[in-house]
Amino acid sequence: MAPRKWNKQPLESEDGPKIRWFTEPQSGGWTQPVIMEWELKGEAWTDLHVHDEYAYVLEGDLSVSCNGVTVEATVGEMVCVPAHCLGRYWAPEYARILGVYAPNPTGEPMEQANFEKLKKS
Repeated sequence: MAPRKWNKQPLESEDGPKIRWFTEPQSGGWTQPVIMEWELKGEAWTDLHVHDEYAYVLEGDLSVSCNGVTVEATVGEMVCVPAHCLGRYWAPEYARILGVYAPNPTGEPMEQANFEKLKKS
């Protein structure tokens, strides 16, 4: 089998963070990682998954909270929000992130999704 290449594409948005899927979640479930690139510019995203979600910071600074704990990640660092935890991701200025969803064989959908623009102080 030959290697598969994904050509560079712009990040796009429909009422949420700008994102580009390399492999997309399937409604019937998936057994391989789902991979995307996304960014936040003075924005926050909150969601709840039945699978682990990893966020590797490519540029900028990202804050992530779940279960009452907040961590900050900078370029080259990664954060994991465990399955069944409500995770909030935010970047007061800017963050570009490589996101990875762990397998979700049942295809259970994301819940409590919320996108917000952060207020400038």
